[in-house]
Amino acid sequence: MDDEPMWAADHVVAPTPGSAITIPETANEFAIKGNHLTLVKGNQFDGQTKTDPHKHIHEFLEICDMFKYRDTKNEAVRLMMFPLSLTREAKTWFDELNEETIETWDELQTTFISRFFPPSPFDRLLEEIRAFSQHENESLTDAWLRMKEML
Repeated sequence: MDDEPMWAADHVVAPTPGSAITIPETANEFAIKGNHLTLVKGNQFDGQTKTDPHKHIHEFLEICDMFKYRDTKNEAVRLMMFPLSLTREAKTWFDELNEETIETWDELQTTFISRFFPPSPFDRLLEEIRAFSQHENESLTDAWLRMKEML
């Protein structure tokens, strides 16, 4: 077992003392499947301005939904795994959150999105969508594709 690569072995995850996330008592410890950890670590969010937090959440949920842990609820798995999906600026932000301020997946998701996709860009995009019109000499297909990209 000691000769196994880190990604091949199952890893026990326990709540980190001082974490912003309060983990339900029913999920004190569980072993993360090695390939689950590899997938989460391979899809880390760094918090850079060009990265999309909505896309990160979507991809993170897709990864988490691929694995089931018999005695642990999906929400607890998500709460415990999400910090592992962060790196650089995003990890620093998470580590600086007040202790035990997040109790549910919805709270974590809302806090994360509000930090990395603040209202001002959202408001700007919403205005662009509301003012959308087909450009002169633009095909309907091109206009539709442009609209889909905005959405």
